Amino acid sequence: MNQIPNYIIVLDFFHSRVIKIKLSDEEKQLASSCDDLEELIDALSEVYHFSLINCQWMALDEYKEDNFGF
Repeated sequence: MNQIPNYIIVLDFFHSRVIKIKLSDEEKQLASSCDDLEELIDALSEVYHFSLINCQWMALDEYKEDNFGF
């Protein structure tokens, strides 16, 4: 994989949750051995207990969050 992100954000529709993952050094090393981001996300799904079938995801270099009404 060319560029390895720092963060993966997953919107899990089945469990009604947002999963925010800051990639560890080990996960970044795993990412470097993957062919593409989809392969990395599939590997992470087993660790963080989500299914790609029920999710949308995005990969980010920088993470910023805004919350309204919480």
